[in-house]
Amino acid sequence: MNIVPKKSTSTVPSLRNKVDNDLISFQKDMNNLMGNFFNRGELAIPQIFETSLYPSVDIREKDNKYLLDADLPGMKDSDISIDFYNNTLTIKGEKKSELETKDEGYLCVERSYGSFQRDIPFEDAVNEESIKAELKNGVLHVELTKKEKAPETHRKIQIKH
Repeated sequence: MNIVPKKSTSTVPSLRNKVDNDLISFQKDMNNLMGNFFNRGELAIPQIFETSLYPSVDIREKDNKYLLDADLPGMKDSDISIDFYNNTLTIKGEKKSELETKDEGYLCVERSYGSFQRDIPFEDAVNEESIKAELKNGVLHVELTKKEKAPETHRKIQIKH
């Protein structure tokens, strides 16, 4: 039975942080409760609740830019693909296993391997040509500059008779 809610495939920078933090706190409480229940003697199961390939991101808004940091430990830039389409940033990647053969001597396996994709839509239009990305110490830093807003104009339209 899977009681862990799936993570959304998108994050919109907005005022949802409080709700998101409450949900994350609730999820951790449930994970701890289920972990304590199942990890008793004969009922012990592997700790799968906290593992995920889904990269965690922080998104800040500063001046006329969005600054995004995504945790991608152990990955190289050749393992990651970044695309921007329809005002949505897509981060794709694959974390490959470092082991060639399976060893039955494992006592605990918590690291995840495989493919992931994270789609992050932005409310304000972004200048696609100015997007910069850098991978440093397992953290992907992406800088997205907002497009200049066109000045609002008002024009009275005459109706022909």
